Amino acid sequence: MNAEQIRAKILEGILAFGNARLNYLSGLNHISGVTVEAAENRISATRGGTEHISIAFDKLDSIAAGLATGNPVNVDAIFQGSGNARSALETILAHLPNVGFLPANKSPNTGPKKIVWFNDEIHPLGQVLDASELIRSRGVVITGATTEKAAMVEAINLSGIVKQLTDAAELAFLRVDHKAVQRIASCLLSKRFLIAAGLAGSGKTKLAQAFARWLTPSRLAVDVFSAGSEIQSANVTYYVKRSDNLSVEFWNASNEADAVKVSLPRQMIDEWAAYIKTNAIPQTTQAREIREAVKATSQFSDQLHSFETHLKAAAFALIHRQSQDAPGSCCNLIPVGADWTGNENIIGYPDGLEPTKYIAKPALELILHAQDSPNAPHFLILDEMNLSHVERYFADILSTIESDEGLELYSGDMTRPDTWRNTSAAMPVPPRLKRLPENLFIIGTVNVDETTYMFSPKVLDRANVIEFRMDSGELESFLGSPAKPDLSKLDGKGASFGKAFVDAARNPVAIPADVKATYDAEMLLLFKTLQSHGAEFGYRTAYETARFIHFYKLLGNHADGETTWFPSAFDCVVFQKLLPKLHGSRAKLGPVLKKLWFLCVNDAASRGADALKAAEEAARSTDKKAEPSVIVPVGAPYPLSAEKIGRMWRLLIENGFASFAEA
Repeated sequence: MNAEQIRAKILEGILAFGNARLNYLSGLNHISGVTVEAAENRISATRGGTEHISIAFDKLDSIAAGLATGNPVNVDAIFQGSGNARSALETILAHLPNVGFLPANKSPNTGPKKIVWFNDEIHPLGQVLDASELIRSRGVVITGATTEKAAMVEAINLSGIVKQLTDAAELAFLRVDHKAVQRIASCLLSKRFLIAAGLAGSGKTKLAQAFARWLTPSRLAVDVFSAGSEIQSANVTYYVKRSDNLSVEFWNASNEADAVKVSLPRQMIDEWAAYIKTNAIPQTTQAREIREAVKATSQFSDQLHSFETHLKAAAFALIHRQSQDAPGSCCNLIPVGADWTGNENIIGYPDGLEPTKYIAKPALELILHAQDSPNAPHFLILDEMNLSHVERYFADILSTIESDEGLELYSGDMTRPDTWRNTSAAMPVPPRLKRLPENLFIIGTVNVDETTYMFSPKVLDRANVIEFRMDSGELESFLGSPAKPDLSKLDGKGASFGKAFVDAARNPVAIPADVKATYDAEMLLLFKTLQSHGAEFGYRTAYETARFIHFYKLLGNHADGETTWFPSAFDCVVFQKLLPKLHGSRAKLGPVLKKLWFLCVNDAASRGADALKAAEEAARSTDKKAEPSVIVPVGAPYPLSAEKIGRMWRLLIENGFASFAEA
């Protein structure tokens, strides 16, 4: 289960306690009268029969996120100390049928007492079970740190992605190198557009699918009231800032200082929606008219019904969501056609015969699905992306990625959802996408042959470009035990990382302090090297490479102060952000390749005091040893980039022209 499902299950269990008496794990006290006060975003209970205890939902959210990782959670760490609220919540959770208790310093637990989540019920409601033996008997491996500090941050720790996906891929008969997973994840977190190039049949599409299917829920039942959603009424946009299985909190402004907050029960929204559906009430009906009709038989107070504009907007939003056929998948593999000459292959087009219909394409449906589920990652995989000119069908999306501006789909009124066009599946399509969802990640796979088109520098500059190749050892290993990958075994297995992955991709990060000086020096050196040949990079590249370095360290689980990982990370930067734009004749490209080769095979000490001057001298040298080669010297700081430069050089010598994609 993911964090949201666990949270809902916890609240459901709390409601089932009734007036039961729950004894502390220590046996020194008890609580009773546990209730959920959804409107106040808290859990309440009575300690020792007299003392009122209040527990904020944000603490519950943190614990649910920690439990979703599969690792034991120390409640003290979440609360950053002890206290009555902490003890009460620990007691409540331990009495739930899906929660096991791990006593302090009893194998397999080390350190203080903890709780652990099971997807099945392991004991009756209201009882406590020491789960130590159960964990051992099931062969469950408890991974991750067990210190209090680590338990507190475990919910947002992404470093487990690489190992867990690599292990899962092996069970699905997919051969995946952990470095490839680390690189792909770092690329997507630094920039939401990735191009995977390389040998046909080398597994690039399968790996893209594997990553997407592992990280996303296999099928996601979309909650239209998930936090971050926007609900449009006739005149106002309502922002959902908090929701659970009992209530939804609406703001009438995105800024808290300007917002009026209204919390409404979900059952009440359901009541309004049921009345509207049963009586076929059109969306043009006045809110107060619906209010008077619903209020006549409602069990909710007249005061709550006075928020009729909120209730009407919420009810119609719920009806629209329920009208869709089935929950949508969070990833979609779309083969690009050679006849794709316009953006209608991605975003669809308004039906010219039916003024209320919109012809949607799978890519647009995924985009709309991502908007409705802002906390779940969504993956658009464009297979054989360069089978047609990318700029012809993808220019609008490329522009939207960079500008963060909207994209017009058709002429219409954004403030009148009742006038929006609908797809054949009754999905409402707004006239304009306000922005590309921040939880949408795009992967394009690329082959280079006589049937494909070259990428322009404009496209390559907007993506990370990685390459897939095979060596004889990998083929020999495969021939020893050939098997077709079964990606269904990966579906949803890493979904607990989903929200953290999305949050990390949208949040600003800083270059690690322990490598910042080296990173700055190397980037400036490469900028000056490329600038002398008119191939320099801009602010965008510098920003995205800094993000990549940050996430490469994070996903590699490297400790602060340990910098041996940096050359490998920067090697990836050179390969995927600087080399892809290089192309041209021998006269144009030859000197810059020789300079880059020199910098990639010599470390700072070997380059001398003036590295740029030394690189220029290497470019002018007639010595064969100064020429790039596919045989990379042992000890080269950037071997991946050096080997690629060697292939580009070989192509340049043979044909008089070379490009990144063709080498």
